[in-house]
Amino acid sequence: MKCVFLVNDVADIDPSTTTAMLIQTASTRGFGVFVGDIAKLGVGVDDAVRARAIRHPDRSEHDLVLAPGDLVVIRTNPGRDTRVGVHQAGLDLLALAQHQGVVVLNEPAGLRRASSKLYSTRIPPAFRPRALVSRDPKVLREFVKTSATPSVLKPLSGTRGTDVFKVQPNDPNLGQIIDVLTRGGMAIAQEYLPEATQGDVRVIVLDGEPLRVGSAVAVVRRKPSGADFRSNVHIGGVPAATEFTPRLREIVQTVGPLLMSDGLPLCGLDVIGDKIIEINVFAPGGLSDANQFYGVDFTGPIMDSFVAKRS
Repeated sequence: MKCVFLVNDVADIDPSTTTAMLIQTASTRGFGVFVGDIAKLGVGVDDAVRARAIRHPDRSEHDLVLAPGDLVVIRTNPGRDTRVGVHQAGLDLLALAQHQGVVVLNEPAGLRRASSKLYSTRIPPAFRPRALVSRDPKVLREFVKTSATPSVLKPLSGTRGTDVFKVQPNDPNLGQIIDVLTRGGMAIAQEYLPEATQGDVRVIVLDGEPLRVGSAVAVVRRKPSGADFRSNVHIGGVPAATEFTPRLREIVQTVGPLLMSDGLPLCGLDVIGDKIIEINVFAPGGLSDANQFYGVDFTGPIMDSFVAKRS
């Protein structure tokens, strides 16, 4: 059987990323492993979904027919790609493949539901920051100006801390920031959590539970560096080992059933203080750091879980 990993661009896969680690682990599970660009999916006159992909590890190129029992692992990141229509069509094609008996993870319907930060509104209010979503500058400005604390403004869809701003109620650049954020769509205004000075915590969730190997849990703190309040690793945040606290356990227990009901077995929760600020459902990362910090291999249980879903 085939295991096909779908990404934004095959050439962009770094060997240190979670995606590369999962590809390597899948190759030890007896699959024929392939890696393809989401844009190279299609459907033939026989209604079978096809993919143009590179075989791992020899990098030979193949035209594949996705067949019942095959496993497709979606590791795309629509927020880092200008081809919005390609990603939407890709999920439609993969939903068809799933209907035909292909195992697709995470499930396309769930990825559609969770494709923007608006998905976090399905979390109980006690577990998320106070926030609103709008494209109306007046609404966003009112939220900021009436807040007792600083606010965070960011696009409804995005990744890696891009276009995320911490603003004060009297910020002289507030109008320009709101204009930038709403020019291409809706924005989120969110209360700033003071614990952000200590960074955020990424918890990997597998099948509704914290990803665990023995006593080790895949949880990594990301600390901001310098004057930047953002802790994303791609903009200078520093990863560090951290404790899996009772509050983190409570958060996972609260959100896990929602993720499973939406067909999202592998996710990353980003937590500041005791609140979830984001749910990563397309290509959650951080396993390279977690493996290093705790001296275990977290990718094995993930692939074991995925393989078990084929039966």
